[in-house]
Amino acid sequence: MSKAQKIELAQLLEEQVRRNKQSYGLRAYERLYDWQHRLNAATKEHTACLLLAANQVGKSLTGCVIDSFHLTGDYPDDWQGHKFERPPMCWLLGYSGEKTRDLLQSKLFGRFTAGEFEGGLIPKDKIVLGGWRAMTGTSGAMREVRVKHVNGIATCQFWSYSQGQHALMGDVVDWYHIDEEPKDSEIYPQVITRTLNGDQGRGGRGILTFTPENGKTQLVSKFMDDPVSSQYLQTATWDDAPHLSEDAKVSILAQYPEYQRAMRSRGVPLMGAGLIFEHSEEAIKCAPFEIPAHWYLINGMDFGWDHPQAHIQLAWDMGADIYYVIHAFKKSKTQPYEAWEVVKGWSEGVPTAWPHDGLQTEKGSAKQQREYYDEAGFDMIDDHATWEDGGNGVEAGLMELNNLMKTGRLKVFAHLFEVFDEIRQYHRVAKANGKSEIVKIGEDIIDAIRYAYMMRRHAIQKNDIGVDWEEESGHYEETNAMGY
Repeated sequence: MSKAQKIELAQLLEEQVRRNKQSYGLRAYERLYDWQHRLNAATKEHTACLLLAANQVGKSLTGCVIDSFHLTGDYPDDWQGHKFERPPMCWLLGYSGEKTRDLLQSKLFGRFTAGEFEGGLIPKDKIVLGGWRAMTGTSGAMREVRVKHVNGIATCQFWSYSQGQHALMGDVVDWYHIDEEPKDSEIYPQVITRTLNGDQGRGGRGILTFTPENGKTQLVSKFMDDPVSSQYLQTATWDDAPHLSEDAKVSILAQYPEYQRAMRSRGVPLMGAGLIFEHSEEAIKCAPFEIPAHWYLINGMDFGWDHPQAHIQLAWDMGADIYYVIHAFKKSKTQPYEAWEVVKGWSEGVPTAWPHDGLQTEKGSAKQQREYYDEAGFDMIDDHATWEDGGNGVEAGLMELNNLMKTGRLKVFAHLFEVFDEIRQYHRVAKANGKSEIVKIGEDIIDAIRYAYMMRRHAIQKNDIGVDWEEESGHYEETNAMGY
């Protein structure tokens, strides 16, 4: 190889290293799991998104990847989250200066050595040279770092909870990332107050990423039990993080005190009166498979507008008396015909169980709510969901579902993440009178499953879907899954 060729090769290798560093953020984004992309997508419609997750699943990285694109403005082509048109003021908060440096600053900007950053999720050449201020009292930790945004200069400020809420007064904030929950309950209200005039007067927004080590705090309860439309809750467990080995999970889990295991491995806080479904997800989850033609199918739905409407399909292996949730969909502010277009592929021709509020009528048209779904294409069962005796008790349904899970007779296809999200969160809270009540938040799919199970007597065999029995036999005798 000639000297000129060696020089050219060295230059090419140097350029490759430079490009690899520049694309680190994009490569990290492309490696995110589906649940991490869902959190990002939620930031478009919600101003406060909480990732309530297990230890070591990638909480901080999830937030930092999102932070990095806001700071540069150089969003990926398939970006589904919120976008800032102008360079934002971003606040990143953690327990202490050491924690913000090690968990947040280092991910975004890399190590700070020889008087400059080496680059991290944000490439070195995007960091404004000398555009940083050190944090007093913590070696290598920064109070502020400035970043080259596609439309100017963005500012990233780091804050520690140890400074107290009074240190957070004054600034207008466009984006915040709270990493780990502050024990001081006044920190979060102070942060969101800073966002009132953010994003050019439209109001700022942000994310929280933590494991609920402080238990069922006021902040956690707000997102779980009484969220407003601007709030979004995302969960993630060890099972959602394929980078964790099965051997390591088993070994580490056994070393935790029993009362901490659900919190550490599933991101589940102590729930007061307790979870309704406390079974292992592994015992419920199963890989998708082709449903045999002789099995029975029934759909279930829950109406909704501001809170999501939900649709599921239940497959019933009558011989073994095992039920499988094989399809699920939920979405808020969705018209019946819009929902039909999404679920038509698996819902057409299958009876749909629905709740009693489908009998409510619209003032203008005098139509029942169920009629709109019937017209859209859903095969709505004539009567609302009831047990065989005519009752429709909720507790009886939950007890039945719990028993099915406990005995291995209710399974959920592994890709139906929204089903598992609801199972993780569905719980009761203690009341002052010593009793408890179900928190009616985030139970849309579970309700749809319950309605389908209640009306399983109306299920039809898969190989009967689309068959016109009157045409086939010359007469029609209506029967159901139980033969009557």
